Amino acid sequence: MVTKEIMKNRLRDTIRSMRQEDLVDDHFLFIHSLKDSNEDPILVELIPEFCLNARDVLKLLILKLKDPVLNYDLMKEYVFKVKGSALSIGARRMALAFANFEGAIEMASKEECMKALNLARREYCALEEKFHVILQPLNLILDA
Repeated sequence: MVTKEIMKNRLRDTIRSMRQEDLVDDHFLFIHSLKDSNEDPILVELIPEFCLNARDVLKLLILKLKDPVLNYDLMKEYVFKVKGSALSIGARRMALAFANFEGAIEMASKEECMKALNLARREYCALEEKFHVILQPLNLILDA
């Protein structure tokens, strides 16, 4: 049987690994320490919401980059929202990838935007995978 202490250790190790990989920054560590009014970790709610929103924006950006004439202003709005969300949750590498995307939009280069989108998607996928790993012990700890 997996104990609550084992789950806490797994969670701590995963977060430490994410920090070492620079996926997250100290702000994420701070958010991890926050609890809601029921004393449940806020991350249990934040992670799924963040992932859903980021995934939706990435899908929209993929569609927008297929348009014959690109609406750079609209794309910049989408990119700005995800970058802000990434910064808010402490997702450092993802925020940097979306900052890079902003630069590509400023250059008004479809090719650079495609490269930036691919980088942003890779960073999102790496982060989402680790977030799912984090949610498993968090949910088990809450259920214990």
